[in-house]
Amino acid sequence: METGLSLISKNGSPIGYSDTTGLAVYESYQAPSGFNYMVGVREIKDLLIVEQIAEGTACTYLCGILLYHKESKQLLKEIPIENNSRYSRIKTMEIVSDSLLELINEATKKEGVDFNREHSKVFIDGILDTCYFELSRKTILVWAKSMGILNNQI
Repeated sequence: METGLSLISKNGSPIGYSDTTGLAVYESYQAPSGFNYMVGVREIKDLLIVEQIAEGTACTYLCGILLYHKESKQLLKEIPIENNSRYSRIKTMEIVSDSLLELINEATKKEGVDFNREHSKVFIDGILDTCYFELSRKTILVWAKSMGILNNQI
């Protein structure tokens, strides 16, 4: 299965959306095992998070994560994922956050730049939370309003 920016630029736009993962899906195929393998993308400004997922009847597995700088097309990190790792947005978000902090820490050490890990973690977690959960929050608010739970409060 292709991954990375070549897949996105070749296909241009997503072929679908995964409700389970919240990903814009760029490639998907059904394996003989019955799993649906897909490659999806999340964007945070100029950062692309490419997630490789295996979705079955009763479970979803995270197979891989790639971090790219969109403009330069630079692969920033290929994040290793243990076999049989169950997928969850929270778990994936934590893996991405830790990886970004590790990348920044390594770069700042080598370049002699100051780095406040705690402040950076709060900032990165905030933007990742928006990226991974904003649509879900908007959807639940629309539903709550339609049910009369919020009564024009949003």
